[in-house]
Amino acid sequence: MKKILLASALTLSLISTATLANEETAIGGPGDPGKVSRTVEITAVDNRFNPSEIDVKEGETIKFRLKNAGRKKHEMIIGTPEEIDEHGRMMKKFPDMEHADEPNVVTVEPGKTGELIWHFAKAGTVDFACPLPGHFKGMKAPGMKGTIKVEAK
Repeated sequence: MKKILLASALTLSLISTATLANEETAIGGPGDPGKVSRTVEITAVDNRFNPSEIDVKEGETIKFRLKNAGRKKHEMIIGTPEEIDEHGRMMKKFPDMEHADEPNVVTVEPGKTGELIWHFAKAGTVDFACPLPGHFKGMKAPGMKGTIKVEAK
């Protein structure tokens, strides 16, 4: 019975997370690799992102290249504070959850590099974070997180 409940909860969480990731956020959505405007290099270490503040322009499609210079696995998720907090809660319950179908998340093992491509359709601010347990304690607490400011055309 416990296995069925756990499998059901995991399936529901993956469906809701994948649905969120496939819908455009208020600022943008998954980008077309053929329309990348530029690449932004981000380094993840075991307690922060460098840089943690990124400026882009409305209409840009950015390839984020995440290099893991730490000793632990890291992720980068782009979303609203609510989406990131929810994803962090799910990662706490299911720390080995995979994100293969989520265009707003990249997972990178120590010493490796991963990429995430995002199109910024509207001006405003969007957040990013590493929602893995121990790396992230919520958008209002210290931890691995950052901000992307999208400047109007």
